[in-house]
Formats: sequence, C-alpha cells, structure tokens
Amino acid sequence: MKIDQETVTFEDIGHWEELAKRALGQSDAVFDCSGVRNADSALLALILKWLQQAQQQKLQAKIVNLPEGMWSLAKLYGVRELIRPYCEKTSTAQI
Repeated sequence: MKIDQETVTFEDIGHWEELAKRALGQSDAVFDCSGVRNADSALLALILKWLQQAQQQKLQAKIVNLPEGMWSLAKLYGVRELIRPYCEKTSTAQI
C-alpha cells in the first residue's frame, strides 16, 4: 500500500486505515510512505496497528521510506526500535 498524500494528519487517518486493512486482506504487507513529507502521530499509530495485523497474518511486513519526522515521533514514544527492523529506504538517506 502506498500513501501518496504529502501531509497525513488525524483528519485523514480513517481513509488510510481502510486502505491498509484492504491491502492486508490482499496479503500486501508493504507500507510505502514515499509520498509523505509531513505527518502527525496518527500515522505512527496506524503503522503500529498495521504492523501488528500483518504479523498476526504471518505476512512479511515492510515499511518503505518512513519520513524523518516519524523517526523523531517513534523515538519520543519509545517505539523506534520496534519498527526499525521492518523499515527500509529506497533513497540514499540513512535510517
């Protein structure tokens, strides 16, 4: 599933939650954040929920191009090391 919205906030998260649910239903366990430049903690919460559901379905979860701001939030909420193993960058930036 690719999020192609530049800014994702609490107001948008219901839409993305539904798409994430559909993607997992089709065994799509890639959460692609390439289009996201800004997001609030709602996106981080969605990623954690999606990751848990993917694991329950025994899918190989992958989070692609998590925005830098999400790394700061993940650190703040103490979940950075939880999501790190599932993350990869397709650009030259380091995780």
